[in-house]
Amino acid sequence: MYYSEFSTPLGTMYAVADSQHILGLYYQGQKHCPDMQQYQYAPEQWLLEAATRQIHHYFSQPDYEFDLPLNPKVTSFQKSVLDVLQQIPSGETLSYQQVASKLGKPTATRAVASAIAKNPVIIAIPCHRVIGQDGSLRGFAAGLERKQALLDREKASRKTAA
Repeated sequence: MYYSEFSTPLGTMYAVADSQHILGLYYQGQKHCPDMQQYQYAPEQWLLEAATRQIHHYFSQPDYEFDLPLNPKVTSFQKSVLDVLQQIPSGETLSYQQVASKLGKPTATRAVASAIAKNPVIIAIPCHRVIGQDGSLRGFAAGLERKQALLDREKASRKTAA
């Protein structure tokens, strides 16, 4: 497996890939970020170059739709949660309760929150678009200040597009 490191307006990110899929996108220092020393540094690997390019596109155009071949190593429940997250449009949010309801498990809010907290493909799978029932920001593995910045960028982009 391979990794690369690159800069974004919100700090340094890592991309992790095998030969066919992106396995992770992490901010340096975020919770659940693996130790990059276990991977081979290969910034020229085609998937890592694509991930870097697409993250940069996202930051210049927050409604950018990713088309990376993703294969996060998660449980089937986590995958179902991540699938719901990928359906949330840029500039919009859902509550943890709404995500649980979309899964047909309205009482699974805590399990949904736990699955979201372990999202290994930050930004490309937009866990930052999930907020508390009362509209407040809740946990984000890369920090609430980054979550707010990502949401602000997306909302501003929607306003200028309208």
